[in-house]
Amino acid sequence: MRFFILLFIANALLYSGGKVIPGFAEFASTWVWPSVLLGYLALTVLLRMWIVAAARKSPMQFVTAVNGSTAVKMLLSLAVVTTYLVLVGGEFRVQFALGLFSAFAFNTGILVFATQNLSKKDKK
Repeated sequence: MRFFILLFIANALLYSGGKVIPGFAEFASTWVWPSVLLGYLALTVLLRMWIVAAARKSPMQFVTAVNGSTAVKMLLSLAVVTTYLVLVGGEFRVQFALGLFSAFAFNTGILVFATQNLSKKDKK
């Protein structure tokens, strides 16, 4: 439960922070910014479910799930940035790339924090 609260608070802070940062506020007012944050929130929840299920099976599957979740997030981020820049481009390309990286970093940090001792806890 703590994971979900922390994840929600972090994404709410990213959303509201985006609204008050000069140079980013105009981009944060578009539909893209909340979509990016909601997408990363959902992806982080799904990846945590995968890691938790893998941790219950074996340490090797836990490690595979952690590495796989990192790969999924990185490749999906690359695809999203590329798609946005090709299809939309325009005046918010820098804000989009920096915002996406911020969402990636915060959500990944929370995922790592929440799962770093998961394998040990299940064995006790």
